[in-house]
Amino acid sequence: MRPEISKEEVTLFLYDFNMLLEEGIDKADVFNVLRILELRRQTAKIEFIKRSLATSSSKGHGGS
Repeated sequence: MRPEISKEEVTLFLYDFNMLLEEGIDKADVFNVLRILELRRQTAKIEFIKRSLATSSSKGHGGS
């Protein structure tokens, strides 16, 4: 079961959608661009979490 969509998510989506249209991207391509951008955001979050875990685990091994 997926979580409900919030009004903030819809607002951000519409903002992103309109911004891409203003940049001259065809309506037909906007959804593909949004999908790619979301994948990039998720990848960046995962990399941040990996670095945080690596940093916290290396701190844990340095004590005693």
